[in-house]
Amino acid sequence: MKTFEKKLLSVSVLSILLSATAQAQSVDVGVVSVKGQALGGGMMVQEDTPKARSVVTSDALNSNPSAGNALDKIAKVPGLQMSSTDSSGISGLNYTMRGMGADQIGLSADGIPLNDSGNYAVYPNLLGDSENISQVFVTQGSAEVDGPHIGSSGGNIGLSTKRPDKNAGLFVEQKFGSNDLKKTFARIETGQIGNFSAWLSASHTTADKWKGQGDLESNRVEANAFYKADNGNTSSLIVKYNKQENYQYNSVKKSDFDASPNPDGTTGHKADYSSNPTNSKYYQYARNPFENLNVSFTQDLILSDSFKATIQPYYYWGNGGGATESKTLNTSSKSNLYDLKNVINTQKFYRPSMTTTWRPGVTVKAKWDLNDQHSLSAGYWYERARQRQTQPFIYTDNGIPRDVWAESNQFIDAKGQVVQGRNQLTITPAQRVWLQDAWYVSPKVTLLGGLAWENVERKGNNFGSLSTTAYTKQAKYNELLPNFSAKYQLNDQHQFFYNLSKNMRAPQSYVLYNADDSISLKPELSLNQELGWRYQTQDMLLSATAFNMHYKNRQISSQNGSGDDLMINAGKVDSRGVELEWSGNLPYNMNYYTSYSYTDSQQKGMAVKKGVSLPTVGKQTPNTSKNVFTAGIGYDNRTWSWNFSGNYTGPFYGDLTNDEKISGRTTFDFAAGVHVPVKGNFVKDVTLSFGVNNIFDKEYLASAKTVQINSKTTGTATGSAPLYNIGEERTFVISLSAKL
Repeated sequence: MKTFEKKLLSVSVLSILLSATAQAQSVDVGVVSVKGQALGGGMMVQEDTPKARSVVTSDALNSNPSAGNALDKIAKVPGLQMSSTDSSGISGLNYTMRGMGADQIGLSADGIPLNDSGNYAVYPNLLGDSENISQVFVTQGSAEVDGPHIGSSGGNIGLSTKRPDKNAGLFVEQKFGSNDLKKTFARIETGQIGNFSAWLSASHTTADKWKGQGDLESNRVEANAFYKADNGNTSSLIVKYNKQENYQYNSVKKSDFDASPNPDGTTGHKADYSSNPTNSKYYQYARNPFENLNVSFTQDLILSDSFKATIQPYYYWGNGGGATESKTLNTSSKSNLYDLKNVINTQKFYRPSMTTTWRPGVTVKAKWDLNDQHSLSAGYWYERARQRQTQPFIYTDNGIPRDVWAESNQFIDAKGQVVQGRNQLTITPAQRVWLQDAWYVSPKVTLLGGLAWENVERKGNNFGSLSTTAYTKQAKYNELLPNFSAKYQLNDQHQFFYNLSKNMRAPQSYVLYNADDSISLKPELSLNQELGWRYQTQDMLLSATAFNMHYKNRQISSQNGSGDDLMINAGKVDSRGVELEWSGNLPYNMNYYTSYSYTDSQQKGMAVKKGVSLPTVGKQTPNTSKNVFTAGIGYDNRTWSWNFSGNYTGPFYGDLTNDEKISGRTTFDFAAGVHVPVKGNFVKDVTLSFGVNNIFDKEYLASAKTVQINSKTTGTATGSAPLYNIGEERTFVISLSAKL
């Protein structure tokens, strides 16, 4: 770690301990209104929002003994189809929702956007420790009107950090599991000291990869402080820091997965990177170091009985990247920028794609209760992201990179320049203004109407690299985004709702650097409609939603006739379906939870690759199973608990033309625990938990990591095999925790 980052971390942690500020869910975009207790072991809560939304509480997150992150633990909610590379919580993950990929779905934590500012990807290292999360909510079809997203044409997932406890104490937890998994977690609470309270946590996670060679390591420090003034105003500071040094998992072709294993480990059901140091895809080259810091400061101000305001500045910093194979330089390579006469042609280099991001932003919003019938909300969000992306060539020794962070041992050409395979700086100013009115027509009828205006700029600076010359490009995108929803509360049990919303996704930063006229790509626009019914009692919750989502200007990566990368408009997509969620309590301390999703997501546009129009019209969107069903039953008497659940995920495709179909699968999980209250002066209570995932060791391809347009060659459009993530084998974990 650089000296600067060490100092920054030290200052951040020190400021938490010294400042009288912090809160967990002020600008946590879409705080859930809970009328009663959570059911289904915390997998479902009573809901008032007039749109499709699922909520998973800390009860469900904490009862899952795995080391997985918060998103790993919400995989059962309807509409969401999720898979993770492994159960450590710090490797890759992949998910879709209503036919849209993770890079089309907004993700935020306490009001801070977590999607990558350039390509909207989601990385586990940004999610923090699930032990510090109070709830996760999923809006399956539309982002919140005040959501800080520029890449959400689909729904939104939000994480809320827990507030400090009123009582001082220490919580410690140790996990052990398959593949030498170890996670140590500790959180100290100051308790309420006057108007101030805070907590500080740290964790250390290590594991071996479950397939292939290499290991995983993550270290986190997180904190939350909270101050509530006598007049009701609150201030909050949340800081989350993570550093990891991981080896990557290899994604494979279906043919490699189906083939018999070879001694090198690159084919078969556990295929991974090569164990042979002479191979360019040697596992030592497949590294993924990353370091990130999130800081948010939130102030909730009660300015009068009818007027409240919230101000939240935030800052995100991240640095890291990785590679998957070695690269070579050649003295005959043509370059207008570099003099490569000092190259040794046979020399192998580690060439990672490194990214450093600086991302300051601020959200300001206000709520004015005009009278008993109308409540007006307005706000403004601004962010200016800077993203520096490079690809230096790092010296290696016997197949091992000298510096996986790419800060030293860089290859320098004969003119004294660091040779770069990519050398870019992207600046993305973004802003959103919104106004929304809540009209309480009667005790039974509530109407919500709002309008947002979003503006995004992309400014690209290509400083020149091995394959490009220096240039600058920029583009602007803006759109008006209306929304309307209605709720009818028939009685205490029955509730009906309708939601209509428009969403925008600005083109990814690739358009600044890809070939041809990628820069002219239009924003992706979606129109989402939902019609739903909820039945809610103290012992049972039932929700049913029918949805119809139409979006246009679908953005995908393709190639021109020369084989250069470019972004294209693949036309329209219609996604329709039904989502069901049902949970409740049974006699004898039993509980149950089940969800079902039917998603018919069809492409209406024709994709073009190398000048060839390909047959994508009427085909299912990749990575989307039409049918997904989850059912679980559990027991909890506050001392003993257990839960058994199964999940069926139907077949899906790995390409837009639906040439390659992947079979569905059914997996089962089990967890059990015992909670022992202790009446001692030191230890307050102890919990011992055990869990096993994929009980019957099902072997399957979990998702397409690299979706292709076509798997079969059509004319000059050469077919390319999609690359898939392999589903993890059976794993177990044991967790022991105590409150002191």
